[in-house]
Amino acid sequence: MKEAVILAQGAYPTHPYPLHILHTAKMLICTDGAVNTLKDRIPDRIVGDLDSLTPSLREKYASRLIEDSCKETNDLTKAILYCHKEGIRAITILGATGRREDHTLGNISLLGSYAIMMESVRMVTDYGVFMVFAHGRTDQKGFRHVSVPCVPGEPVSFFALNPAMKLCAKGVRYPVEQVVFDAWWKATLNQCTEKKLELSFRDGPLLVYLTHPNP
Repeated sequence: MKEAVILAQGAYPTHPYPLHILHTAKMLICTDGAVNTLKDRIPDRIVGDLDSLTPSLREKYASRLIEDSCKETNDLTKAILYCHKEGIRAITILGATGRREDHTLGNISLLGSYAIMMESVRMVTDYGVFMVFAHGRTDQKGFRHVSVPCVPGEPVSFFALNPAMKLCAKGVRYPVEQVVFDAWWKATLNQCTEKKLELSFRDGPLLVYLTHPNP
């Protein structure tokens, strides 16, 4: 499966894990604003309306520019759509949080749409990882089943991008089966008790947040 890393124009990564992902990416796609602060890497593609790109970088990376002037989508979504068009189905997103809270919330909420298009989507920040699930083995009751590696004692939060979502979880301290997902906080601040989460959900997508393990 073809994979890519997308660097957005939020806070530039500082944690060793997202920096490792950035520096080792086989395919690095930057939104046009993100490339202005890119360090120690050459982007493979720069996607967006290109209004944030400095003239010098526009000239330097002329052969790598993918212009999308659509006003109905942000540059991160433009990068996702480009990846989908190119047959890329596994995405890691960096730099999509921080700076402005409205952009952060908007980018997190878009993960559900991205998950429907892709086989694998995650958003890695300096503090943890958002994983989003829209696919998976489905049982007779319509529940999709996924397994997520984790560390016992590690914090975990679950978010529904559809208020009608139903969730069952094994490997957590607090039960979630009776949660009504009518607010984003409803299944947050749980804790892993096993080395793997066994999750079943219906009417997703399901968003899972795990913090980076302590060194």
